[in-house]
Amino acid sequence: MQHFEGQVQLVLYPLALNPAANPASEVAAQAAWCAGEQGKFWDFHHMLYRRQELWNRLATPLERLSDFAKDLNIDATALKSCVESGRLQERMQADKAYGQQLQVSSTPTMFINDYRIVGTQSEGELVRLIRQELDRVQRPGQ
Repeated sequence: MQHFEGQVQLVLYPLALNPAANPASEVAAQAAWCAGEQGKFWDFHHMLYRRQELWNRLATPLERLSDFAKDLNIDATALKSCVESGRLQERMQADKAYGQQLQVSSTPTMFINDYRIVGTQSEGELVRLIRQELDRVQRPGQ
């Protein structure tokens, strides 16, 4: 994003694609949205990836995620209450439905406009693809 400040917009839909197989992923996605209500979505999101092995196989990960929240100066009680209330379920379901509409079946899946990218890409490759798309849409007459 730093390479293209003011030129591109990042839209993220944190999806728990298969919560039946990994229920912790849905709790983690909800917790990230709840952390976002405290202005800490990205901090929490990055922490989820850094500490994935510590929470992603737990049957009830909320306590562990609440502990992580404290490390980020997030009000852990509010985060836990937010997740437990289920008030973000509707948002999560809408995001999941949108992902299904786009035929997203694995993560990460990214779109640069209509161009689908499945799987992890290097920063250099993403920069190349974004530049290519910017060139395409900025050409006169197109």
